[in-house]
Amino acid sequence: MLRHELRRKVVAKLANARCELEDALKLSIPPSRYDPVLMPEPTRNRLSAMVDDLKGVLRLIEGSQ
Repeated sequence: MLRHELRRKVVAKLANARCELEDALKLSIPPSRYDPVLMPEPTRNRLSAMVDDLKGVLRLIEGSQ
């Protein structure tokens, strides 16, 4: 497999992972104040940090092309 194809596949996998984490984060926020909390705030904060980390990794990979 050529290097640029492999890089493209890695970027696609990481971008999909980021999207999945963002979706999970959005779903974990209760729509109303009285709805049950699915995930405690520290866990949501950690998930948000993971999304930010993945965004940074993607920028690094895309910047090194």
